[in-house]
Amino acid sequence: MHQAYNVYSILKQGVHIESIAAFDNNVILGTRSGQLIMYSVDDNGAVDMSMFNKNFSKKAISQMEVISSEHLLFVLTDNIIHACDISHHEFNFAFIHSSAETKGCQLFCLDVKTHKSTTGEVAPVIRLCCAIKRRLQFFYWKVDALQAPEFAIELKDIPRALCWIDDVICVGFKDEYVIYDIHSRTPKKHELIVTSSAYNMEPSICILKNSLLGMSKDEYLVAIDPNDYIKREDNKLPNQGNFDSLSKHSDNKNILKPLMWSSSLLDLVWDEPYVIGRVSNGIEIRSLETNSINKDTLVQTIPELNKTKFLVRSGSGTIFAAATSELWCIRLVDIAIQRQQLLQQKKFQLAIDLTSISNEPNEMKAETIRQIHMRYAKELFSKKLFSAAMKEFEQASADPYDVIRLFPNLLQDQSNKPVTQGNDTVVPIMPVTQLEDKDLENALLALIEFLALARQKEVVKLLDTKSNSKSLLSIIDTTLLKCYLQTNDSLIGPLLRLNQCHLEESEKTLKKHEKLSELIILYQMNGKHRKALELLQAQSSKEGSSLFGTNRTILYLQQLGSAHIQLILEFANWVLKQDAEDGLRIFIEDFIEVENLPRASVLDFLLIHHKTLVIPYLEHVINVWKDTNTLLHNVLILQYREKVQVLIKSASENDSEQMDMLRKYRFKLFDILKNSNYYSPDVILQDFPSQSMLDELALILGRLKKHDKVLEIYVHILGDVQKAKKYCEDNYSDDSEIFVTLLKIILNPLKVSPYEGVVLHSDFATPNQDIILNLLNRYATKIKPFKVWSYLPSDMPLHLLCNYLDTVIRTETADQHHNEMMNALLTAEIERAKEKILGFEIQYVEINEFSVCLACKKRFTNQTSFVRYPNGEVVHLSCHDKILAGPSVK
Repeated sequence: MHQAYNVYSILKQGVHIESIAAFDNNVILGTRSGQLIMYSVDDNGAVDMSMFNKNFSKKAISQMEVISSEHLLFVLTDNIIHACDISHHEFNFAFIHSSAETKGCQLFCLDVKTHKSTTGEVAPVIRLCCAIKRRLQFFYWKVDALQAPEFAIELKDIPRALCWIDDVICVGFKDEYVIYDIHSRTPKKHELIVTSSAYNMEPSICILKNSLLGMSKDEYLVAIDPNDYIKREDNKLPNQGNFDSLSKHSDNKNILKPLMWSSSLLDLVWDEPYVIGRVSNGIEIRSLETNSINKDTLVQTIPELNKTKFLVRSGSGTIFAAATSELWCIRLVDIAIQRQQLLQQKKFQLAIDLTSISNEPNEMKAETIRQIHMRYAKELFSKKLFSAAMKEFEQASADPYDVIRLFPNLLQDQSNKPVTQGNDTVVPIMPVTQLEDKDLENALLALIEFLALARQKEVVKLLDTKSNSKSLLSIIDTTLLKCYLQTNDSLIGPLLRLNQCHLEESEKTLKKHEKLSELIILYQMNGKHRKALELLQAQSSKEGSSLFGTNRTILYLQQLGSAHIQLILEFANWVLKQDAEDGLRIFIEDFIEVENLPRASVLDFLLIHHKTLVIPYLEHVINVWKDTNTLLHNVLILQYREKVQVLIKSASENDSEQMDMLRKYRFKLFDILKNSNYYSPDVILQDFPSQSMLDELALILGRLKKHDKVLEIYVHILGDVQKAKKYCEDNYSDDSEIFVTLLKIILNPLKVSPYEGVVLHSDFATPNQDIILNLLNRYATKIKPFKVWSYLPSDMPLHLLCNYLDTVIRTETADQHHNEMMNALLTAEIERAKEKILGFEIQYVEINEFSVCLACKKRFTNQTSFVRYPNGEVVHLSCHDKILAGPSVK
């Protein structure tokens, strides 16, 4: 304990005190005989009577409430409320108003708020609640009078205590406390707790910090947040009288556990940060909150005030207590003196609360509070209350580096220098002697929580200042890494991806703990890709290693991107040698980094070192990624060609697998030659074999528009007239003479094969009359007689050409008739148009000096351009344009 308040005896006289009110340094007494007396008390306890009204009432003054800002005093006497003006001492409680509607009032409470109007004017709003028998009647102060709205609450019993906070009225009955939500016109009742279970005592209510309601219950002070009850939809409350359930009921972090007193709690006053209670054997001053080091809430006892009946607070640090005929002033001891005592008793939180309400300059106050937090944190840490210590370090904005120094082996530099903040030495913090087992784990977990918050602040600071200095951030992340290694290694990966850990120190630590996967992440995030890849390669052959195999290397290479293409190719080599099929994923996986790799470089690498993978790589690039690069298409065709050539030489009809492979690749070659529009046929044609792949050769020649050579292959070498017909049909739109070319090739057989080693087809060594007639009859409309007549054999009977000639003649005749008909129709249309023009030309309109525009009603001048409508009306050209444009949009 320590002395928080000094007690001054102010008055000992014969008046019988029935009520008391106070404001600033003034105290007002209401006597049994109806007198009102106001005393002014200075800082040393000297008393001066400033007002006295001997005959205010014939009955006792049972209650008083003062509103100092408005110089109003509300007095309850003879069960009626009166209002007095206390602004002028010479008028001795000048009477303002007495409300007859309050007749029968036994108890009242006030609520004062400020209201800002639409014009910006600020005015007080004073509301008053009267307990009239079993009813709460509400009033508001307006134009020096109490006015009652149509609003009242019926009660189950006569109230013994009232307290008004925001839109909540707390009522203390003989047996319980309840609250009423008066936000709406239909008040909602919420039951709180019973008043007493062991004593016959009056209820007492006061408002504590953070808008909490403090209520007396036996020897306990119970703090309740009314918002918790108002917001609950189910209206289910904790068990009445169960303090544990009450303290756990609220989600408010500032809610307090029931506070125990030495005996029954008779009256309450809140004077931050203390709660002053009147008990049977005197006055007790207690703090609401305890800390992890000192759980005793008792601050001071004042046994000499055991006769008091009334307690009232007049202002911060000043309380008045009164007995039947005595009056005392209880004043707060200087905060600096109290703080010194509290720090010696290790009551740090109370020292902080006191400092926060002191009159010291803000900068000095903030620094003092920070120093206390640091001392508190040090004490908590020495008691191995690590989580609480870290919260205090955070409150003190302690340098993370200095906090880290408390832990052995987390920093290389463990010199015992004092923790500093800025340029000021705060408090020398020494490492705990030894942290082992559970203590070490708890300490590290608390440190992790502290550093996580410190890291967020440091990141924000760097962003705000645009600074490139990341030294503290590096220390924090490196320390977090070491903490995670000892507590929760699943968090190491996410931390390393933030890329602020110190490389050498983190590398050393990870190797020590054999965290190779995490070491790879560290290298990757710091751009040390060669180190990472060398480690992956070295570990790939070690069974039991977390990096065994090629998969991690493949994933790593896939993420590097085109900027590291040489490194990718270098380390892809051993992967492809070990597992070519799986390793090809390095170049064909559907990742944006993989797809953007320079394909020419990859192709060159595969052609030189892994030629068997060229085809699957190019197939993926062309078929899946739809690459239109001519070089890639050319290379794929050449690879297909080489594959087919090899299979042709090695395949045997008895080897079904080889034959299937040959058919597969030959189909792929034929397909790309036929359907691709992006290869260079002239390049492909060079060195293309003509002995074994004539169908493919025909496709290439077709792309080069060498129709005669294609048809020679189909007719004289392959002997396949159907393919020749199909080719002519496909290319007729491009060359209308292609069927004539086919007939010429059939009618003039080759004597020597155009390709070395290729034998001509025997069926076309001489002109085949049946095929010639079939072509003439089927494609008569596409073969002009004069184009082919000279090539027909002289010994061919004329009657065999009847169908062909008849079709040609009929087609030519029909075309001629169609042309004649079209000519006649066009001629007739021309004549009709001429007659129509002539009809318009003979029409006229006369404009003279009396003619006016139909639109603007103005006359036409000699130079006026005009428009004549079909109905004969005439307007100016400009007026016509306006009419066409329509009305303007405004």
